Amino acid sequence: MNRHLRPDYLDPFIDVARLICRGDSPSWLAEQLWRWNQWLYRDRLVEENRPSRAQMRRTLLEFEESLVLVTEALASAWIREFLDVSPHGPIDDPERLTRALEDLQDRATQARTGLATKAGSTTPGPGKARPEAMSPRTLCAIMIREAWKHVHEAAPSPKNRRAAQAAEAYWQAAGGEPRGSGKDPLAFWRHHFKKAAASRAKDFRTEWRRPLNEAERSWTRRNSVSNAT
Repeated sequence: MNRHLRPDYLDPFIDVARLICRGDSPSWLAEQLWRWNQWLYRDRLVEENRPSRAQMRRTLLEFEESLVLVTEALASAWIREFLDVSPHGPIDDPERLTRALEDLQDRATQARTGLATKAGSTTPGPGKARPEAMSPRTLCAIMIREAWKHVHEAAPSPKNRRAAQAAEAYWQAAGGEPRGSGKDPLAFWRHHFKKAAASRAKDFRTEWRRPLNEAERSWTRRNSVSNAT
């Protein structure tokens, strides 16, 4: 892409595209990386507001204790008498409601246990409290992995340093803070590329692969029309 004709906001994404392509890259790739940037930016902001593991454990415990109190109160015939005289009428299927409350208690207990070690302390590690969902950094690795695979017809290995450089550059282009600690600041991307290649990330990979194919086809059509005229 001609430097004098391209918009400045594409510059960091062109740098990422060059890392992926190992040199000059097609203009459509940088443009697509820029379009994806809004999703990565959004997920990164959501992650910043996510509670820590310790905070989530406390919240789940409070939730669980509240459910116990409600369930016990609902079992009292005296309380049920007063609840049933509501203008809305008696409680519909109280036994079913009790089972639903007990199910929520079990879910809260299981979730809280999943955030604790065998010794009872909060599980260590970086990041916020999250069930088995996609973290923003893993999403970033998926985007780079799929772009790399589209260009080279093969996905990068989790230890590929150039792919890690591309992921870090893309993360920063989306407003993320750099990872500048340790002897090898890029090594932590291996974990995210492994998760990006896992079977549970298949749907995510498919979701980001489709726009790549569409972007290249659209770019090819535009250039064909331009060359014909």
